Amino acid sequence: MISFLIQFLNLFGINSHSVSNMFSKIKKYVIGFFVLCGGILVAFLSGKGAGRKEEKIGKLDDRLKSVKKDLKAKEKSKNGLKKSLKSKKKALEELKKSKKKKPKKKSAKKAHSRLKNIGKGKK
Repeated sequence: MISFLIQFLNLFGINSHSVSNMFSKIKKYVIGFFVLCGGILVAFLSGKGAGRKEEKIGKLDDRLKSVKKDLKAKEKSKNGLKKSLKSKKKALEELKKSKKKKPKKKSAKKAHSRLKNIGKGKK
């Protein structure tokens, strides 16, 4: 086919040497284009993330570690609050027990006289 084109161009007075140079340049571009397309196709079909997978996993691991650390700190503070609340409850119960006063027993006469005085308006 190329020889046919060269003969056709010779009819019009075009030098065959310049034509062969032109075809070699075109061949380079065409071959380069197909190589580039093949490389892109292989890159997409291989399924690799071009080394980004390890980087993403590393970031996720770091984030996981920081979240675990935060959870541990919150758990410690929660336990500390529970302990302090428990000790405060005990102290409050002890205070309640110590402050309870037993009512004094009054005799029936004293109570009767007190009610009379209150009824008369004396205090």
